Amino acid sequence: MTASIRHTVFIVDDVPQNIQVAATALRDNGYNVSFATSGAEALERIPLVMPDLILLDVMMPEMNGFQVCQALKRDARTSTIPIIFLTALNDSDSVVQAFSVGGVDYVTKPFNTAELLARVRTQCSLHTLQRLLAEKNTILEDLSRTLEAQVAQRTEALQAALRRQQNFGQMSVALVGLINHEFRTPMTVIQSSIDMLQYAERLESPKREELCATIKRRVTESIDAMQRHLDSVALMIEQHTTLLYEQPQLASPAQIVQEIAHTCASRFNRLSTLKIVIRDVPSRALLMVENFRAALSNIITNAFEYSPPDTTVQVTCNADESWLTVTVDDEGPGIDPEEEPYLYNWFKRGRAHTSLGKHRGLGVGLPLAQLAAETMMGSVWHERRFPHGSRFVLHVPYGQDLTCDSRKAVLSSRLSSAPVQAEQ
Repeated sequence: MTASIRHTVFIVDDVPQNIQVAATALRDNGYNVSFATSGAEALERIPLVMPDLILLDVMMPEMNGFQVCQALKRDARTSTIPIIFLTALNDSDSVVQAFSVGGVDYVTKPFNTAELLARVRTQCSLHTLQRLLAEKNTILEDLSRTLEAQVAQRTEALQAALRRQQNFGQMSVALVGLINHEFRTPMTVIQSSIDMLQYAERLESPKREELCATIKRRVTESIDAMQRHLDSVALMIEQHTTLLYEQPQLASPAQIVQEIAHTCASRFNRLSTLKIVIRDVPSRALLMVENFRAALSNIITNAFEYSPPDTTVQVTCNADESWLTVTVDDEGPGIDPEEEPYLYNWFKRGRAHTSLGKHRGLGVGLPLAQLAAETMMGSVWHERRFPHGSRFVLHVPYGQDLTCDSRKAVLSSRLSSAPVQAEQ
């Protein structure tokens, strides 16, 4: 017997002398011993002692050993404890019944002490090994679940990184096309203006001055147009880089939603047609604030751009235990089915007239919103509203792990959950 392990054996026998003989032999060989003199007492005490082995007499009044064994095997607490039957019976039917009810071995009485100790030692060792194996299996299962969760998290992070890389590649290709398209016209105007200067030199003073003024105006407008495009591209690239490497921080989602919505409405002089609904949102949440602001700003701006001045734009924010959802509804012309497949493409501008007039943006709003949402491990999508209007939905997590390539942002703390209810 291993010195470091002191096994406990529980003896069940209605004859005290039998218990004494077996207990003396077991104690002399380093075992702890407990006992009961009836089946009912055994069923009461064994779950409290939780022995490594049970020596169970077959022939007992009121409840025999087979019935006790069956009761122990039905109890989840004691079902795995090995049972050796002590019996004066040596007929084959009794042996078969002993094994059929769950016994692992049997010893006939009067028993040989050396034989009893050998069988006890074997079953205790097997029980210990089985218990250790079960514990190791539990540890391995826990480790496996942990590894699976880590692999799933890493896979999600790699997929998000791949989406961002694809997004950046698409933006780069589109940017080259934009520069080629948007800069070609003003550069052509500038080149033609230079050619016109040579012609102006041959004109009389009044006509020459008039033509030079026209040339100056055209060149100035062309340079201004290129400068606007350059500023927009530089700002967009700066935002793109900032969003990808932002770290999460505690902030008030309701406050951000209200602030962004009011800012966008003021820009379009539309405060009177703005409606904000905040429902069951945590007072503080761990978020990538700039990503959240960028996504919100772009989808709310988009709603005001494409909806008539006298219609309502509604911004609704609600939350569950892990996710924030912001919906933006407008009553504009809706989404052109022909343009819908390209809605989130970089530098793809809709053909519909907007409140910004002829100086529209570069077509980076919705793709930038999508990038910001994906950086937060969230998403942006849209729905058509019948018969007119659109709904855009921003769905992002808080209080969860967010992993990006080149950095890991962990949203691990549970946030204050005092709900904020507001409607304007």
